[in-house]
Amino acid sequence: MQSVLQGEYDGSAGQIPLIHIVDYDDVVLINSAQAQWFLILKDLPWERYRTHGANYYDALYEFNCSQAKARQEGLEVQYAGEQESKEQARQRVLWDRATMRSAQGLESSIVYQRPAPLSESSHTDPQSIAPGVVPIRFGGRTPKCFFSMFKSFLGATLMGFSPEPESVHMLLASNPSFVRVCGFTSAMIKDSYCWKHVPSLRKLQQFDQIMTGWGIWGRIKLEEVRSNLASGAIRKENELVGDTTHYYAYSSFETVTYLDEKGKERTKSQSKLTKSCRCEDRENCSHPWQQRDEGAGTIVKSNKKMYWGHKASILGFPRQGVPLDAAAVCDAATFDGKTLYPHVARVFDELPEIKNGIERVLYDSACDDEQLKAQFRDELDIELKASLNPRRKKEITEDLPRGIEKITPYGTVICVAGQEMDYKGMRIENEKFIYGPPLDPYGQPLCLTCKHKVDCCPKANGGRIINISFDLLPHIDTDDPPMAKRFKAIMTRRPSVERMIKRLKMDLGDDRLTKRGNAAFQAYLDKTMIAVHVLLRH
Repeated sequence: MQSVLQGEYDGSAGQIPLIHIVDYDDVVLINSAQAQWFLILKDLPWERYRTHGANYYDALYEFNCSQAKARQEGLEVQYAGEQESKEQARQRVLWDRATMRSAQGLESSIVYQRPAPLSESSHTDPQSIAPGVVPIRFGGRTPKCFFSMFKSFLGATLMGFSPEPESVHMLLASNPSFVRVCGFTSAMIKDSYCWKHVPSLRKLQQFDQIMTGWGIWGRIKLEEVRSNLASGAIRKENELVGDTTHYYAYSSFETVTYLDEKGKERTKSQSKLTKSCRCEDRENCSHPWQQRDEGAGTIVKSNKKMYWGHKASILGFPRQGVPLDAAAVCDAATFDGKTLYPHVARVFDELPEIKNGIERVLYDSACDDEQLKAQFRDELDIELKASLNPRRKKEITEDLPRGIEKITPYGTVICVAGQEMDYKGMRIENEKFIYGPPLDPYGQPLCLTCKHKVDCCPKANGGRIINISFDLLPHIDTDDPPMAKRFKAIMTRRPSVERMIKRLKMDLGDDRLTKRGNAAFQAYLDKTMIAVHVLLRH
């Protein structure tokens, strides 16, 4: 007998089950509005993942062969390089980080680059696999079904759990309906091994390791985005919005002291070092030191708010609030303004169908830089619009027109009544910004009923109008002033990226990582992105 949720079969794949078992709790979940994850997994179009399944089985074969070869050769490969002390290794790793290389003017990858895909010569025919149908191997145990394993990770993410093997194993061990809809069967204590049984935690970890190491998670994510763009589930827009966010790292750090280019002693936080060998005297063996958590760094939010974690760059369409890509930043200490251009360039390479339609990119004040805006304009032919960064400019409180209390660094004029003056435009020939009277919710000047009118504008029937010289606000771009209504209207769409981040970090995952390294972090982002775009179709 076979559960109706076990899988779909055709005549060539084997005998069609004659009896289908329908469990009552499955019926309850099918009719529940709160169990969308169950309906998505039940009706998941597995045919679209056949190529990725074939890639996984080929990668599993290569993985098993490499492990067998390593065991045969003695597990350990001796390091041929010169032996270095731990302090020397700290300095080597430090100066090889992206932030340190850029400080020296050297080229370095800012966002994580995915592994190259497998060779075109595939050992597994995609048409030969299906849910419950796995490739035939002449040695070793029958592998677990790719589609069932993929469903288990996708289902855990859709339920809001972290897309990691530990969360998936917990759900498979405690939720019979989840087991059935994924395509597994529960194993009894005395049952021998069967590829249909719920996988062990170690097997789930191996599956995630292979999917990460061979970049299969990333290719599935890219295919989901392309599919939604082609089907119209995502409507193409002429704007992109971006921002960065942090995830708490599953590691600790140490402070490294170094000498900068001027010979001045400085300090920088860095992941602690370790060795991947199992030597008894690891401090003195010849194997190389490496970071425990590559890519982790100190993320500075303000003078008193800093985090040790990984940084992700998010890009998406602002009007729909749909993320198109989430990329791991190679060094979390990288300034936000340096992550945008390489990420946009990567998205255009992966999704050329959206490149010609993009006219503008929105970002926060970290990208308010003329050189960066010129780079976008000259190399990508798109406009970068960022919130104003006044760069420590102070409020202007002296030598102001009558009745004006102050002018903020953002070009906002405040009158003595504490009201914000209404920006009207500028006179280019006179090099003046024009401000009109503050308005009430109905668009009427507040000056008419203001108690300061006698001292401020006694003869103005329509309210106070003032001119502010360009020289008072030299940091304001006169071609695109941030006080203008058009600028403000455009920038109201920028906070939509915060909703994208919330969905990725909170709704479909966790902001605390349980793995280390950039590859694992990028895979984590790819798994949550897959869940987002699968949900878009439902």
